[in-house]
Amino acid sequence: MIEFRNLISCVCLAALMISPAFCQPGCSLRIDKDSVKVYSCKTPDSKIKSIKTVFEVHATSNQVIAMILDVNGYNNWQYHAINAHILEQKSSNELVYYLEIVSPWPASNRDLNVHLKIEHDKATDHINVYANSIPDFIPEKKGIVRVPMSKSQWVVKPLSASRLSVEFTMLVDPGGYVPAWLINMVAAEAPYESFRDFKKKIEKR
Repeated sequence: MIEFRNLISCVCLAALMISPAFCQPGCSLRIDKDSVKVYSCKTPDSKIKSIKTVFEVHATSNQVIAMILDVNGYNNWQYHAINAHILEQKSSNELVYYLEIVSPWPASNRDLNVHLKIEHDKATDHINVYANSIPDFIPEKKGIVRVPMSKSQWVVKPLSASRLSVEFTMLVDPGGYVPAWLINMVAAEAPYESFRDFKKKIEKR
């Protein structure tokens, strides 16, 4: 059980699903610590629940965007992430990156290729970041399980000149044989730890 718990926690923040309303019916609060709230939400046509993380951070939109675009830096704050690097730089706000996630023995590591795109909604001044996996972008690697599906979105909203509200939503299938009930049970741990560390790092800058 511990190995499976760690495996799902490792995978569930691998990919940085459209954002649900804050009080969406079917969402339940799973973690509320260190000013980070993590919710588990029912997903239509899927046994796997989506994860929503909400927090505030003392930073500017440009600082948050810079951390999101710093793919190599994912190794320093994303839960159990290694080998993060850019595969293709499409423009200043769009790229494809690779990420490997360390899984506990005896499970195999997971990896994924992610298409990342940042859009600025000038009408609301919100920043929307879309990060969806594209499994076939590069061939699978021997001994590593390719994550078959991951969809996520960041919505960054300014509260003041130096304070932001961030909402992150994610739906992921870690691949291999992992039952949906186990994914749903442990999936909140990785977003909590990742965004706790994200807040600490960006607020030190």
